[in-house]
Amino acid sequence: MEDLRFTSVSDAAAFLAGDKNVKQQVDEEICFSQLVNHLLQLRIEKGISQKELANRIGCDPSKISRLEAGNDLQLKMGDVMQYLSVLNVTMNMVFEDTSLPVAEQIKQHVFLIHEKLEQLVKLAKQVDGDEIIINKIHVFCSEVLFNFLSRFGDSYKKLCVVSGSGNTALPGSMQIPSDSDSGYRGGCKGLDAALL
Repeated sequence: MEDLRFTSVSDAAAFLAGDKNVKQQVDEEICFSQLVNHLLQLRIEKGISQKELANRIGCDPSKISRLEAGNDLQLKMGDVMQYLSVLNVTMNMVFEDTSLPVAEQIKQHVFLIHEKLEQLVKLAKQVDGDEIIINKIHVFCSEVLFNFLSRFGDSYKKLCVVSGSGNTALPGSMQIPSDSDSGYRGGCKGLDAALL
């Protein structure tokens, strides 16, 4: 028998079923089961059984079984919120209006990044005095800022090429730190200079 290699689960399912139409059905099921799969993964990572989760929620274990065996289209928001609450997991939803002008879409993403970084500040305040965690948050924020600025510079240069502008210098006096910037590893020294 020849060595068969498949590029996806749906390709393997179609081959085993001997029906090309199975590929599309499996792809659709995967697409419509992302949230359910994520919920299941969270429960398993926490080491909580379906029965234990059902007891904490106050429902029959068969409800949890049906929820995890279904797909995203069958989920009820209240059930998802209860499920996550019992696992001590918070849920954030992002609505993206792709009909908005590109500049507005970009602003929404920037504001979302800002909200996430503000959550890290709140977390740092909660562990006030735990220098190890605060240091890790500080390093993480520095890395995020460094990576953002670095990628922003790359994207800006590509935009200049697309627009036909020969000048790829960043506006104002902003300089993007390079990967070899020695200030990056030690904290914000290189980043502070880039932002001034």
